[in-house]
Amino acid sequence: MRKWVGNASYLLAGEAGSRLFGFLTTALLARRLGVEAFGQIGFAAAMMAYGMVLTDIGLTTVGARSVAQDGSRTAPMLGAMLPLRLLLALTAGAAMALVAVVLPKSATVKWLLVLYAAAVVVQSTLLEWLFIGMEKMGLVALARVLTTGANFGLVLLLVRRSQDVLLAPVALGVATALGSATLFVAYVSRFGLPRLRGSRDEWRGLLKPAWPIGLSSMLTQLHVNLGLVLLGLLATFAQAGLYSSAYRMVFLLLTLDRVFYTVFFPVVSRFMKHHPERLPDLVGSAGRVVLALCIPFCAGALVLAQPILELVFGAGYAPASALLCILVWFLPLSMLNSLAGYTLLAAGREREFLANTALAVGAAVLLNLAAIHLAGPAGAASAIVAGEAMLLVMMSRSLLRVVKPRWEWRMFAPVVAALAMTIVLVLLPDLNLFGRIGFGVLTYSVLLLRLKGLTAGDIGLAKTA
Repeated sequence: MRKWVGNASYLLAGEAGSRLFGFLTTALLARRLGVEAFGQIGFAAAMMAYGMVLTDIGLTTVGARSVAQDGSRTAPMLGAMLPLRLLLALTAGAAMALVAVVLPKSATVKWLLVLYAAAVVVQSTLLEWLFIGMEKMGLVALARVLTTGANFGLVLLLVRRSQDVLLAPVALGVATALGSATLFVAYVSRFGLPRLRGSRDEWRGLLKPAWPIGLSSMLTQLHVNLGLVLLGLLATFAQAGLYSSAYRMVFLLLTLDRVFYTVFFPVVSRFMKHHPERLPDLVGSAGRVVLALCIPFCAGALVLAQPILELVFGAGYAPASALLCILVWFLPLSMLNSLAGYTLLAAGREREFLANTALAVGAAVLLNLAAIHLAGPAGAASAIVAGEAMLLVMMSRSLLRVVKPRWEWRMFAPVVAALAMTIVLVLLPDLNLFGRIGFGVLTYSVLLLRLKGLTAGDIGLAKTA
């Protein structure tokens, strides 16, 4: 249990630090660039996310799982994985550059796409997946904080006004190279220089189990970023900027999701192989943890969305408060999907994972096209939440074929505690924002503990038998 809790603590601290730097960078860009240029950045970054998925195509998940289950495969896995991912990144970068050439947008937007394509190539050299599989989460956390901290520092120095918008992806590329170098040095100090191999048979062996995961990730990114991309293509970059500000607030909260599935995946993989009889307890406890973490943010956003957005991004982004009230529900849906989806992946059910994702995302894409046409940014926000809800229904059905989680009535405790917190927030309208948040957190925490919505047993279940 100590190792599991230690890994979770490292990741939570590192992820919180990296997301904080990332959030500060976003707020800085939003204030210095203005809504229009901020929308251009959001559009180009969403396109970059597609390139990153093409680079990964599920390889990092397969690599982390393989290393977690058999540590002797660490060096051979890296030797085959690194050149393959670099080749895929070059292909994805070339595709992004081609899109930039044919896209009927301004020269600034075209150059943003080209520069973000270069950042995709740099990102392919990151070795996070390897250290996640080895459960060396401290190094993963360190690299993430160094990367995002360097990015914030460079943006602070270089991006002063809207005319400096092209320097934002340059800063990201340089910072990512720093994080990659940190992990590479850590690897070399332990194992020596990697012996790179380019065998087609080895690459085929990696791609065979990876492609269903990669295609699922590609579909997920299509769903998650489609609203922002379509707003950039079909509406205005000002509308895209408002949507992006609300989405970035939720992206900060998704720190919880990233920490959760990064720690949960190697644990559930190990339980799947060595302790299958304990899976119902593990999955049930994980579900209670997810609800306890997510529900207060959803309730709090309904009351405090506007003052938070104005504080972080400025008064010009106040209209995005309605979008944040919708988008915040993506957090619990995403985390519950991570719980179900990564359990399926640990069980080797990549194709079932892919089928669920494909059906849900296909429906979400159609919904997005219609919703954006009818309601603009609000339609995009509603579509992403509805799509994630559809995915959860499908993933839950598949999960029940693998394991029946052991639920308890106390799983509803977070809802009761969040309702009381919301009442407190509404009754304190004249208190400053930080005071209201403080009273809200206190109310929720006390009631959650009194109702035993989250216990030490839930956190410590990952201790192996």
